[in-house]
Amino acid sequence: MRKKIIFCGTPEFSIASLNSLFQRQTEFYYDLVGIITIPDQIAGRGQKKQQSPVKKEANNLNIHVYEPKNLNDDIFLHSIKALKPDLIIVVAFKKLPEILFNIPTIGTINIHASLLPKYRGAAPINWAIINGEKQSGLTTFFINNTIDTGDIITQIKIKIEPEWNAGDLYTVLMDHSDQIIKDTLEIVLQKNQTLIKQNEHENHKSKYAPKLKKQDFVLPLSLLKSKSIIDIYNFIRGMSPPGVKPSISIHHIDINKKKSMIKKHIIITRVNNFKNKEYQVIESYIYIYVTYKNEIRITNGVSSFNIMKLKLENGKEISAKEFYNGFIKTKHNINKMSIIDRNN
Repeated sequence: MRKKIIFCGTPEFSIASLNSLFQRQTEFYYDLVGIITIPDQIAGRGQKKQQSPVKKEANNLNIHVYEPKNLNDDIFLHSIKALKPDLIIVVAFKKLPEILFNIPTIGTINIHASLLPKYRGAAPINWAIINGEKQSGLTTFFINNTIDTGDIITQIKIKIEPEWNAGDLYTVLMDHSDQIIKDTLEIVLQKNQTLIKQNEHENHKSKYAPKLKKQDFVLPLSLLKSKSIIDIYNFIRGMSPPGVKPSISIHHIDINKKKSMIKKHIIITRVNNFKNKEYQVIESYIYIYVTYKNEIRITNGVSSFNIMKLKLENGKEISAKEFYNGFIKTKHNINKMSIIDRNN
């Protein structure tokens, strides 16, 4: 008898998994009988209702969509029970109540964008980059009452390249969704599973991945005071997109050798080329250095990295060279820009 599967998801990240499930119905002898997502949201300048990316894709695939405002709603739960699902698969969705995740006969599975038990929480991709991890991946596990702590079914490991930002890792993990869906279905539907218990005694304090807030994208003054270039580099990578918001002061010297300073609010959207030089004297502060090659580098005199792309607030993304040509007036006389507290 064919199994019945329900899918839960909302953002673009979920779509690859949804399509994989849809395409494998014949191979694994099941039916994708419904999709749960959030209700349409009012957004944008026109304040119009917008469908979630998963709902749009579900409509393209002609699969029935459920949009409960409350996951504990009796009418909604009755409609899900009536489907008699064997399995619910969750990708980037809100926490499910116990009464819902216990409905399917096999259980409810979550696909999480980290190598659990590392980086439990809402933003595992960002925090893995921010903390300078060399490896990430995808994990499937059975949902229980505590977020991201259930028994692990399988994992896929991904090497994080040193110049990737969060957007790059997001894309690579999304591209591997098909493989982990296939691996998980083979294990669960064919009852060939040896589940792995997560280590509850391990200290996860430094490995938690809390949800990011708007204020988190401002470059922390504490990072500048620490003078750790690698930490600043990783922080910018982990917060991009949309990017990190520092303020800078551009110091100009005119032909009469008079000094002036212009303050700019910018958003750094991509960095690369981290380097660590030996036998250099550490400067007393971190600054932005403009090179003769039209490069813009953040340095403390020993370590450095390039700013590849940035935006002025309310402006379009531009390259470092475009910024150099447009805003560095006395190119042959200055080579330093100070990074200052955004709140000043």
